[in-house]
Amino acid sequence: MQRVWTVVLSVWAMLAVVTVLAWTHRPAPLASQAAPQTVVVKGANGKQQILTIQPSAAHATTSTSAVVR
Repeated sequence: MQRVWTVVLSVWAMLAVVTVLAWTHRPAPLASQAAPQTVVVKGANGKQQILTIQPSAAHATTSTSAVVR
């Protein structure tokens, strides 16, 4: 009977350790959105213009399946 209680106690201890590790794990930071960029451009007549360039949206990539031969 002592072995049964030892196994039960060890299983509960392992679950407690896994729970603590999962609870304290910090998820990876999300990709921060880039701020718009401001650029000063000189025109043909020497006139300066201020342009605001919006960053492109991030997109996910997927891997393709292997080619079937």
